[in-house]
Amino acid sequence: MNIEDYVKNYTEEDELKILFAWNGKHGDDFMDENLKFRREVIKYFESGMAIFPLSLISALYDAETEFAKEAWGVHPVVSKLAKELLERGGSKYVSTYLKGWARGMDAHLQSKQIELSENCINELIKYSKLRKENDEFPNKQQAELFIEFLEYKLAQKH
Repeated sequence: MNIEDYVKNYTEEDELKILFAWNGKHGDDFMDENLKFRREVIKYFESGMAIFPLSLISALYDAETEFAKEAWGVHPVVSKLAKELLERGGSKYVSTYLKGWARGMDAHLQSKQIELSENCINELIKYSKLRKENDEFPNKQQAELFIEFLEYKLAQKH
């Protein structure tokens, strides 16, 4: 399959080709059926992010953070995907971002290796502070940790 066509014509149904498709095993028996194709898409992403739809970036971030949890290692692209999600998608992708952030130490650390614009950080802080106690995700504790992280990022800019 042509990667450029895949990206250009991406729909939600195409996510099946890049999902984390794990065989449930670890070590030498570990296998992710979609890894090869997903990594080809990631390589293309790294060469020109602007053409990627946010829905595809979200699906890649989701798959790679799931991979990180089970493979006990993380691809550095996770931080680039996370940055694009939040910078371009704003509050719409906070839930996706935090789900990936919570998928083990490797995904967590890589997800936090991002630089965001001051406008984006302020929007995300405002959004997170408005979350209600009964909102499903992020819950109060997750929202507080996210706000703390964002405030740290904001302080670094000054």
